[in-house]
Amino acid sequence: MKNLLKQSAVLLLAAGLMAGCATKPAPAPAAAAPQPAAAATTQAISDAQAVVASAQAPCTDTGNAADLISQAQAAATAGDNAKAQQLAAQAKQVATDAINACYCAKVKDLLAQAQGYHGLTADQQARLTQAQTDETNGNCKAAYDTLSALVAELQAAKMTYSVVKGDSLWRIAGKSDVYGNPYEWPLIYKNNTDKIKHADLIYPKQDLDVVRNPLQADADAATAYAKHRGAWRGHKADRKDKKYAAGGN
Repeated sequence: MKNLLKQSAVLLLAAGLMAGCATKPAPAPAAAAPQPAAAATTQAISDAQAVVASAQAPCTDTGNAADLISQAQAAATAGDNAKAQQLAAQAKQVATDAINACYCAKVKDLLAQAQGYHGLTADQQARLTQAQTDETNGNCKAAYDTLSALVAELQAAKMTYSVVKGDSLWRIAGKSDVYGNPYEWPLIYKNNTDKIKHADLIYPKQDLDVVRNPLQADADAATAYAKHRGAWRGHKADRKDKKYAAGGN
């Protein structure tokens, strides 16, 4: 009996040794793969890039925003999301400020041009006022878009007036759908010297070109000339008219 127990103990010990030898240690965990930039970092960089991409003529300067974006991308790759987001936000602000400063500078010139035109309609005046408000509020891109379209419209605004019996340049200029001021008749004369031989002689069915929105300075000069020109001289060409039309005083 004792021999049997002894043999059993030996067998159990041997089995344990064999099991221990068969068991292998668990492999060490693989090194963790680099984590991508945080979603907030990716969005911040994307936002900055969008502002830079939005720059268009005539305002394409975005300062050093591109360089700041490159630095932000490098920081993101290195895993420094805080620094990456800070640089991206800085790039976005730099680009925004540079673009807006450009538009603000150009708006001042366009405002001066628009304000220099004469005879704006109620709608044109409303757009001019809105552009002024946008500039005051710092929305210079909106002001630029409004003013560039308005100035182009004013520059191109012309009409053709067909002379009828009884018309004179004085009467035409005084019409509400022309200038509404008879003293501005020299504007019509000046713009039609190829058709009008004498300022006091126009004929039915003549088609006269009328600049719808003359510059205020030109309208003022025309009015001053008309008031000091003196009486028309019996259908005789007035040398002063020709001098005025040629740009003289």
